[in-house]
Amino acid sequence: MSFRPEKQLKVDEWWYLPQLDKLAKLNSRMEVSELADLDHLCQSVLNFFLLNPGRLISKEELLKEVWQMTSVTDGRVARVISILRDVLGDDVKSPRYIETIPKRGYRFIAKVIEQEQLIAQASNSQDEPASAAERKINRIWWAGLTIATLLLALLASWLFWPANSVVEEQAPFVNWSPVSSLDGFEYYPAISYDKNFLVYSYQKSKNHSNVLMLQNLQTHQTLQLTDSNADDFGASFRPDGKAIAYQRIKYRELCEIRLLSFADSSAQSVVEDKLLTSCGLHSTSTRISWAPDGKSLLFSSHENSSQRMAIFSLDIASGNKTQLVLPSNSGMGDFTARYSHSGDKIAFLRDVASNSVQIWLMDLNSRETSLLLHIKHSYPGDIAWSHDDEHIYYPARKWNIESVNVKSGALKTVALTNNQAYEVALGGTNEFYGVIGRYGNYYIKKFNNPITNSKSSEEIVFKSNRSERLVEANPTLDGPIAAVSMRTGLPQIWLIHTDGKQEMISHFESTVVISDMEFSGDGKQLLVLIDQEVWLFDLAGKSQRISAQGEVVKNLSWGQQANHIFYTLNNKGNWQVMSYELGSNSQPAVYLDGVDLFVPSEGSSHQLKRSALTGKYSILTEQGEEFLSDEIQQLIFAESSTFLLRENGMYFSAVNTEQQSQVFFYSYQDKTLTPLALVSDLYSSRFSLSYDGKYIYMVIGETQDLDIAKLELKSIN
Repeated sequence: MSFRPEKQLKVDEWWYLPQLDKLAKLNSRMEVSELADLDHLCQSVLNFFLLNPGRLISKEELLKEVWQMTSVTDGRVARVISILRDVLGDDVKSPRYIETIPKRGYRFIAKVIEQEQLIAQASNSQDEPASAAERKINRIWWAGLTIATLLLALLASWLFWPANSVVEEQAPFVNWSPVSSLDGFEYYPAISYDKNFLVYSYQKSKNHSNVLMLQNLQTHQTLQLTDSNADDFGASFRPDGKAIAYQRIKYRELCEIRLLSFADSSAQSVVEDKLLTSCGLHSTSTRISWAPDGKSLLFSSHENSSQRMAIFSLDIASGNKTQLVLPSNSGMGDFTARYSHSGDKIAFLRDVASNSVQIWLMDLNSRETSLLLHIKHSYPGDIAWSHDDEHIYYPARKWNIESVNVKSGALKTVALTNNQAYEVALGGTNEFYGVIGRYGNYYIKKFNNPITNSKSSEEIVFKSNRSERLVEANPTLDGPIAAVSMRTGLPQIWLIHTDGKQEMISHFESTVVISDMEFSGDGKQLLVLIDQEVWLFDLAGKSQRISAQGEVVKNLSWGQQANHIFYTLNNKGNWQVMSYELGSNSQPAVYLDGVDLFVPSEGSSHQLKRSALTGKYSILTEQGEEFLSDEIQQLIFAESSTFLLRENGMYFSAVNTEQQSQVFFYSYQDKTLTPLALVSDLYSSRFSLSYDGKYIYMVIGETQDLDIAKLELKSIN
């Protein structure tokens, strides 16, 4: 359960701000200068204390009210209390905030004062609440103290502040204001150059195609622009406002860049919808950007490679396409390119190992490219140039909008918001449009494996309202299942035991990207890929980092020996499979060169690898190397697939023609491919096999809701 005070509170040197659901310190101008960085669970415990100041609270009450599960050990409570003390700067021996009452519980002893009135401090002595007169005196006293403190701070800053310094600007907190509120998904927003119209993709449900919607931002009237049996994405207004370019796609069947023209810039009626050019049949949805002169546009496509996206420029007059950049082999390729307002540069996003994003710049005069920023803790879908072309804006973790200076690389938090944005578009002066909400809720289901178990069954293993994004079955009979869950508000690693007991073994205090997990053969250790670093956890939560800090890593796995691990490392643009023996004093060694995916088998000598140069998959055995068939090569979208090699064959996930995530089985012996009736409507490729191979644990997705919203600021730059 989430506890959240409704009013602004003064808590010693901190302020609780309900709009942020955070503790903050304020500067002399009453602006946020520091936020207490707590995850959802720690914040909920703190909020429970704030709602019950001065009262003795037992561990049992905390477990029941906050965790809502009595099976969580007392040690979990103690760890949260320890984190709260560290963040608050508290001392367990001389506490100012949280007092420990031995064998009884905890008491929050700091003064908690509402913005309007003093909160009565209940105690075990059954003191009577303060009278109205006392509350008035307290309000006057605290108001006088606050004013005096502010005056002293202002005087000190005037006397001692260096004459040449610049006062650091504080990021404002701003609420997103709804613009569209249809049931389903509204995404890929684009604003007309005159700022009067909004166009976006809309999907009512998974049973409906994506269509383009046009919204008048003055009258709020909406108009559906397209209607076909394909999906329409990434619309962008031509600078004169008389046309929109967009992508129409049917995965593996059709990919087109089209131009929809209006009678005039009022966009009241469509007069033509024509094909401009084709894009690769393996292409996924793209965002389109017009050059300021309206003579060319940018889009991403798989047409030169089924494995990696690349940025293309289309000359409207001649119809000629030019691939602008050779994508890196470090991930799925390049996407979301945006022209600068001057038209002499483009910025684009590059996927790195499927779990982080880089922002790159290209000078269109010299064709030189340069890396601007590597974003490891969030995965923005879109970026926006500032009106003066000096900054690039992007949605970041902690529900922030951030910017990076294109010349200096300096980072800045532009705004703290009340919701996570997946993508942003720059509107008029000092306003953003963004996509907020939740794309889906994911949970874990257990199915029979039809290859080894014909008795049909399915059951929900765990489901919450916070999403479970990864699952790893234990390779032993009585071992716990591992899952990555957002139930505390941040991704954490949880163990689900056979008796139903659940425990959290990680304690991340800020957002991380957890992209892979794998148990050791004895089920006692768990390899985890966190922010492109390989970490090893035991079942008690003790952890150690295996790979070096700052390395780009993906695709970890255990060898057939219990203490042997493999992971793929990007070394100066070249992928290598690294081998490392746990407990040894030796450094990781290169096992295979030029390979960006390596999966050894459990129970046989088979190994799967993919060439980083060609993108081709092959099976290695004692008899040699055998390439997979073209059908399988084209089916697998490697960067987002799960591969499990067993004695009789290989299980893997892929995207089917309905753009669902589906599990397939490939037999080593007869070379046949069998699609299993295990699908997830929302794309989620993660699955795992039970210890005996009779059951498959799969992450299933349910659609939620995405809306377009607006963020208005007093000043952006």
